[in-house]
Amino acid sequence: MAAIVALGSTAQAATAAASGSSSSDQPTTLGELVITAERHAENLQDTPIAVSAFSEEKLKTQRLDGGQNLEVSIPNANFSRGNFGGYNFQIRGVGTKVVGSGGTSGVSFNINELPVAANHFADTDFYDVQRVEVLRGPQGTLYGRNATGGAVNVITNQPTEGFGGSITGEYGAYNERKLTGFLNFGLNDEFRVRLAGFWKKTDGFGHNSFTGHHVDGLDLGSIRATVSFKPNDKFSAYLVFEHYQENDTRNRVGKQLCIKDPGPSHIGSYTTNALDREFTTQGCVPGTLYQNAAYGTLNSSGTLGGELTNLIGLSSGDVFATHPLQNHNLHDIESAIDPYYYARSEMVDLHMEYRITDTLTLSSITGFNHNWGASAEDYNRLVPTIPFNTVPDPNNAFASAVGGQGVYTFIYQSLFPGGVINDPQTGASNKLNSFDYGNTEGIEWTQEFRLSSSFSGPLNFSGGLFYSSERNPQGTVNYYVESSSLTAFSMLNNALGGGVLGGPVTVGQGYPPNGVGHNYYDARFGGILQSYAAFGEAYWQATPDIKVTAGLRYTSDKLNNTQYPILLLVPGFSGFPSVNCTTVVSATCNVNQRHTWNALTGRFNVDWTPHLSFTDKTLVYFTYSRGYKGGGFNTPCQGNLGQAGGGACGYALQFSPEFIDAVELGTKNTLMNGALTLNGDFFYYNYKNYQISKIVAESSVNENINAKIYGVEFEGVWSPVRNLTLNANVGYLHTEITGGDSIDTMNLTQSDPTYTLLKTGSGANCIVDTAGLATLLNATSGALGGAGLTKLCSGNATVSAADYNAFLVNVAGFSQGQANAFTGAPGSPGGLLYTYSGRASIDGVGVDLKGKQLPNSPHWTLSFGAQYVFELPGEWKATLRGDYYWQAASYARIYNAVNDQLKPWNNLNATLTFSNADKGIDLQLWVKNLTNNQPLTDTYVTDPTSGMFTNVFTLDPRTYGVSLTKRF
Repeated sequence: MAAIVALGSTAQAATAAASGSSSSDQPTTLGELVITAERHAENLQDTPIAVSAFSEEKLKTQRLDGGQNLEVSIPNANFSRGNFGGYNFQIRGVGTKVVGSGGTSGVSFNINELPVAANHFADTDFYDVQRVEVLRGPQGTLYGRNATGGAVNVITNQPTEGFGGSITGEYGAYNERKLTGFLNFGLNDEFRVRLAGFWKKTDGFGHNSFTGHHVDGLDLGSIRATVSFKPNDKFSAYLVFEHYQENDTRNRVGKQLCIKDPGPSHIGSYTTNALDREFTTQGCVPGTLYQNAAYGTLNSSGTLGGELTNLIGLSSGDVFATHPLQNHNLHDIESAIDPYYYARSEMVDLHMEYRITDTLTLSSITGFNHNWGASAEDYNRLVPTIPFNTVPDPNNAFASAVGGQGVYTFIYQSLFPGGVINDPQTGASNKLNSFDYGNTEGIEWTQEFRLSSSFSGPLNFSGGLFYSSERNPQGTVNYYVESSSLTAFSMLNNALGGGVLGGPVTVGQGYPPNGVGHNYYDARFGGILQSYAAFGEAYWQATPDIKVTAGLRYTSDKLNNTQYPILLLVPGFSGFPSVNCTTVVSATCNVNQRHTWNALTGRFNVDWTPHLSFTDKTLVYFTYSRGYKGGGFNTPCQGNLGQAGGGACGYALQFSPEFIDAVELGTKNTLMNGALTLNGDFFYYNYKNYQISKIVAESSVNENINAKIYGVEFEGVWSPVRNLTLNANVGYLHTEITGGDSIDTMNLTQSDPTYTLLKTGSGANCIVDTAGLATLLNATSGALGGAGLTKLCSGNATVSAADYNAFLVNVAGFSQGQANAFTGAPGSPGGLLYTYSGRASIDGVGVDLKGKQLPNSPHWTLSFGAQYVFELPGEWKATLRGDYYWQAASYARIYNAVNDQLKPWNNLNATLTFSNADKGIDLQLWVKNLTNNQPLTDTYVTDPTSGMFTNVFTLDPRTYGVSLTKRF
């Protein structure tokens, strides 16, 4: 409906000519956009679905360049980039908060009705497109791929008769250079060709203060070739080939925010020392991200890397301790390396249509998409101010094992001369360096057949068969984290004959890593998701004013996944295992996981077109629909260093599919002789098994929760006088989790003073009884040291009650009776502390989720637009347009904690376009994000081994420029 505004500038001239009037007080008759949201051409105002559509003219006039801009013109829509290079486009609270094998988007993306799972919706421009349609609500009986939230369909321009073309050159802020154009060759009535493309390059929105370079720059482009063939009136076909490529310094994530956690000054009655605090800090603590302290640095002691360098003696606590606060520009970073971002895809799309009879049409859509990607960033996005020790800190954990501090100093200085670690991945440095690198490859095949009717009677139908295959070849999807601390620990272990980890660890060579070494974290997977479906709808024109639609879909999703073990600091061999085990992942094998999810879904719709005295045309519709999105597998985790990680650390290995039962009541109205359109709808969702991800023990773990959603939406366009068009969209959204609990890794204790957080031997976190820990620390006068404290988290260490009992007697100097009291040994009074240990890092105080809001679901979204066309001499026109958008506050996570708060934000865009249709010239001046807002659009809380920092995402800063178009 919003696309009707776009027709204002093009329809006005035709309207005035038809009326024979040029009076400035005569309203403009709004044209209607023809869409195919229901798989057949019909006017937008006649379509009984909540859909926003944008014509090519609207996209250009409003500067809706790509998918990241659409939220400002769609009620109850939300967009933000994701942590691993993807994005989350939500409609009515339903989107993509899942990270795992088989995890698919709640809003499907389609190009010419072809579903494309691995796409560049958030990156590429909408170039040479006829329109973009955004359907709100569950889909499945019309579109080939089912979706719970909605669907986006980009319709590209088809070849036309004759020869023609267009080229647009653009220059803007941040040295933006952009070229867009097309050439059309109508060779004859049967065979036509259209070539289109765009290229864009910018210097970058941000600055890397360490390297002195611009970052967050873009260098990307795409080309598309479309060939159409129509030999007769019965058969037609078109073939599309599209290539996209990007190679630049785009920031995959924004700023890294952290409120530094110095560790507790007291644990009960015990006063902590500096060494205690190294193992009782989680790096960052919860708090609002809108305070100055949030631009602090993490406490490196709360990370696995910092913990290991402290144990070795390379560091003596937090290596960021003297680092100043970061600046508040969310695009600026301080990184040892500049970001790297690479993406490439090649898509082939074949559409064929054959008219079997005058009333039956058989259609086929065949698609192929091959996608590659890679990115690299400084993992901590900060450079330490404190270098490594040239002589090992005396509190190291190894001196006593090798014969004293003198012997250990000799070993240490031979391995790390001058405190320098020669790391094959992060380079030679005397400071803690941590980088990440990810690469991916995906191959998609899609086939859809559809048979539809156009009978003259009251009954018609549309039905089809669908198949898709989404394959990630084994070993092609990897996420690495390299750190000089991990390499240093491997080097020390190997120098000590493998005695630390039970054998030597292979240190990989070269960058980027190739998976041979185990001195870096490597999460990988490979698998195939196959989806089979049969779907269809029947249409009954019960009366001239009432139409009934009933549709069904049967879907079978088959997921075959290879779960590779996490082999960080695992000794004994190099490379990755190729042997398959039956059930248990180990250092020498992987596991093939298979599961099939079947679902029956459907849609029932009644639409009524009453003849009312106060409207020109009215449509009222009621819809019940059931949406489905398949389940998947969680990625494996690693509980103990030196041992292969498999499973999900206490969570289910697989997560369940989503289902939504949706009810919607809507109306579309045209009034005032076509000068006003006013549409609205009410919806209610019963949401089962909402898929939500969090990071636990270096693993992405997905949970399922239930929720209810309801809301209303209003969309209106009004032309009060000729050449003036006003539009407004209003969305209200209420989301509510209906039950369940979950552990917030950012706040394991939930501020309960009876618990204290500790680091485990693998860098994860656990909680133990505060009173018992205080008693133990007082009894030993702090003599436990780091090794003793980490052993308390026995669930993440290879220590039993008997082992810890022996540790207390032999190392801490306890009597046997005192040790028994703490460990719960036979004859003890029950165990003062050990009862509360034995908890893996996933354990903590659960958060009651009932009544909390779903993430990224603001209660209100508002947008207003105004456009006026000035008629100038010489057939010139000037179109002035402004658009304002506002969304209310929301939360980034299901816990709705103080650190999850996303404040309200707004956006203001404006364009001034001079055009001359006879000369084929358009000149546009534009500005986006006029007030230069940098809101937090989403956040991502990282792993306990990484110190619980928060990655944040924001809008592009204020941009402006000029573009010149010549059509021929």
